Amino acid sequence: MAIVPLQRVTLIGDLKDRDQVLLELQRLGCVHLVDLVNDGSKPQGTAIGADDLKAAIASLDSCPEKRPPPSRSTRRGSTKTVSDPGDVTRIAAEVLRIESESRELADEQEEVAEKIEQIRPWGDFRLPATDELRGQQFFFYRLLHREVRQVPASVRADCCVSVVNTDSEHEYWVIIAKHPPADMPCDPEELDPRPLSQLQSRLAEIGEQRERLQVQRIALTRWLDRLRRALAVTEDETARLNAKQRSLVDGPVFALQGWAPRSKLAALETFARENTLALHQRAPEMDELPPTLLSNPRPIAGAEGAVTFFMTPGYRSWDPTWVMFFSFAAFFAMILADAGYGVVLGCIVALSARRLGRTAAGRQFRQLAVFMVVVTIVYGLMIGSFFGVAPAPGSWLDRLVIKSGDNSIMQDREAMMLISATIGVFHLVLANAVVAWRWLGSGHALSSVGWVVALIGGWLLTLTMLPKPDVMALLADNLGGDSATWSETVAAGGWWMLGVGLLLVFCFSSTRPVFSTRPRDLLARCLDGALGLTGVTKAFGDALSYLRLFALGLASAQLALLFNEMASDASQVPGVGILLGLLVFLLGHTLNFVLAVVGGVVHGLRLTCIEFFSWSLTDEGQPFQAFEMRANK
Repeated sequence: MAIVPLQRVTLIGDLKDRDQVLLELQRLGCVHLVDLVNDGSKPQGTAIGADDLKAAIASLDSCPEKRPPPSRSTRRGSTKTVSDPGDVTRIAAEVLRIESESRELADEQEEVAEKIEQIRPWGDFRLPATDELRGQQFFFYRLLHREVRQVPASVRADCCVSVVNTDSEHEYWVIIAKHPPADMPCDPEELDPRPLSQLQSRLAEIGEQRERLQVQRIALTRWLDRLRRALAVTEDETARLNAKQRSLVDGPVFALQGWAPRSKLAALETFARENTLALHQRAPEMDELPPTLLSNPRPIAGAEGAVTFFMTPGYRSWDPTWVMFFSFAAFFAMILADAGYGVVLGCIVALSARRLGRTAAGRQFRQLAVFMVVVTIVYGLMIGSFFGVAPAPGSWLDRLVIKSGDNSIMQDREAMMLISATIGVFHLVLANAVVAWRWLGSGHALSSVGWVVALIGGWLLTLTMLPKPDVMALLADNLGGDSATWSETVAAGGWWMLGVGLLLVFCFSSTRPVFSTRPRDLLARCLDGALGLTGVTKAFGDALSYLRLFALGLASAQLALLFNEMASDASQVPGVGILLGLLVFLLGHTLNFVLAVVGGVVHGLRLTCIEFFSWSLTDEGQPFQAFEMRANK
């Protein structure tokens, strides 16, 4: 778990060679450029609009079917090359046209369908022309049955009224009059002037038009690779324009500056010699904040996305990817709490493996997902749950179950609550230990050491106060002695650790000079110490927050049992019982699986990104963005 050390590098060369230098530097792809001009200017546009290309690619990617790229003979016979901007622009424009027309037709289809449903109760009719009615008008009323009794008698007497339809809720009236009848219980409806048959014909026509457009869009998916290459080229051009504007020009020379990994300095020196450039490098100064480049082993790197999703660690901070990798998988497994669900998740990952393997980020996520599946299955076997069914007593699966008495430990709520809170305490202990290690050599490190000692002390005190599970009796049974002696000894140690830990927090929470004798500094250190002690409530609340591991895991397990019981009861129905029971089983467990996965992801990330990071990772940085060529990837 490391943040890659960077060097500040400056390249100076002949201005006439700047464009070629930028192209070669982009191919090298190891420098995060900084702005030496800082005038807020933006790069000019390119020949092909990147936004249009992105929109076209997104439209074609959403097609349920895709056609293969054109054959070699087709390509050979074409008069245009892959890099022909006019051809790419034409393809993108055609895709966007189809997308726009499809959206318009979809909106019209929805509108026409609503009008059909509105006019259907009155039937298929065509309104006469205005001059044919001699001043009369048609008024259409959708009256509730209780509103029919509220219609004034004068309406029936003075107007031509016809009830054209009736259903369980309404009566549909057509009234012919010169003006809307007064005192009607509802307002007349505005119907589309087109007949019902014409609306239905238009609806069918829209459906055919959308199908034709969809066929055209599917045919254009054969050019997806060309559009992606064109987008990459466009983005590379834009990046070079941006880099050009960030360079500093002084007479006949230009300068580029940025950050580069130390491991790439040899390649940069070779690059500078080959391009007749002056290269200057130095370590970052304390007042500088370089970008953050994370580097982890391939199996662990999948958790980097989960870390940077919440925040990018500062350059002088630390990389929590390893902690995220293991803790997130463990928390997810505890919330899912079923080996059967782990198997289902494994099948989903296996089916998605090829698609995930297309990109580097997808391959990293796949490795994280595989580890989560393994941990979930192992944890499910340890608590004895496979789609809510416990293994048969005495079986080899039953021997894998961790038990409390004769039952799975999952059924011992007090024990699971203690386990969840213990995980929370030591997760926070790890967070403060990391901070103490980072501040090693500074008096401020003792503040984090104090929190480590205080958290463990508070946890020991809690063990002596719990009536169930009786941890002290368990220690006496396994290590000898009596529970009262163990309780007194552990409580005394817990009080001492809590007191010493909080004293360290009070004395060393301040970053002011430790040995200053000035009254102002002493008062400030006391105020900082008192402010640091307010973290006691935060530590208590954060530790208890880990009880959600037990609560959500128990909810998942109980729902699995409930759906099993419902499926069993449904299977007793004569005739279709087995089919009905299977349907209840599948629907119930599908719902529970989705809820458990969502809860596992959300709360697994929350416990690490909020509770853990708030104690150990407070400095946020900017991600390292290499000036690299995308078209070659």
